[in-house]
Amino acid sequence: MYAPPVHLHDLAESILDRPRILEAPEIVPPPPALGGLTIEETERPEPERRAGIDMPLQTASLEERLLAVVVDAGIVVAAAGVFGGIFYKLTNARLSFPQMTALVAGLVSALWAAYQYLLIVYSGTTPGLRALKLRVQRFDGKPVSRRVRRWRVLGSMLSGISLGMGYAWHFLDEDGLCWHERVTKTHIAPLKP
Repeated sequence: MYAPPVHLHDLAESILDRPRILEAPEIVPPPPALGGLTIEETERPEPERRAGIDMPLQTASLEERLLAVVVDAGIVVAAAGVFGGIFYKLTNARLSFPQMTALVAGLVSALWAAYQYLLIVYSGTTPGLRALKLRVQRFDGKPVSRRVRRWRVLGSMLSGISLGMGYAWHFLDEDGLCWHERVTKTHIAPLKP
């Protein structure tokens, strides 16, 4: 029982005359009824995320900010004490308690405003911020220009003059920012290592 030899190409049908499964054209389903309404949810592109609006800011904690203010206030009060001592030695003035209180409050306020304006605007930081490794930065993380720092300091003065309402904004804001920070789009952030 011997079978005659068969050529290999004679055993199978030719594959070139019919498309294979992988080469078959896809059958496109007919468009849905009702003008294209489907049950499946369509993919929407991811909207661009904006720092400070869509992404939470990495701001310094309230405790860190207050401690920086305490350091700066200590410097200002020391300067006011030195100035007041020199003034008293030169004038030998005898003031009543209400006059002394008003003078000290005015002097400390004026020195505080000058201190903040000169240091924040021209150097970008204060000794208190530097001691706690904090800095002023924009919402997008870039450095703050001198012009924006000037508006920030003027806005912070307005926040304080308005009976502190601009600073109280911190407790209502979702990112914990004060009014002048929200307006100038700047905030106090930890320095990156």
